[in-house]
Order: sequence, then C-alpha cells, then structure tokens
Amino acid sequence: MHVTMANTPALFALMPTDLPPLSDSSAVEILDFLHELIFRFEAHYGAQIHRFYDQQRDIRINPPVAPRPDEEEPF
Repeated sequence: MHVTMANTPALFALMPTDLPPLSDSSAVEILDFLHELIFRFEAHYGAQIHRFYDQQRDIRINPPVAPRPDEEEPF
C-alpha cells in the first residue's frame, strides 16, 4: 500500500491548538521519543528516501518529453 501526504484526509490534520497541555518533563520525553523515531526511520529507510528525492530532482532537471501528436510513430 502506497500512502502519500496528498492522500491523507483532512480529518487527520493536527493543529497545535488541538494538542493537550503537558508538563515540561512530559514535553521533553515526547520530543526525545519523536527525535529517536525519526532517527531510526531515516536509518532504516534513508536509501529509499534519498533515491526518491534524487529521482524527483532528475525529473525537474530533465522533464520527460511527450511525443508531439503530429509526429508519426515509426511502428
């Protein structure tokens, strides 16, 4: 299953005003957890992430050229 942010329904949008109040220590613990999660995610999927961004950069630099409708196909 391929999931992109564009496919994420607005129902799951999280606004800062929706977040509950936290103690200072809880905020730090959650932040540390999120940093660790991102670190591990990047370590595991980093090659795929870089490959995706490289492909996107290549497409922007050299966009595919569609054949002109008036040109005859050789076969």
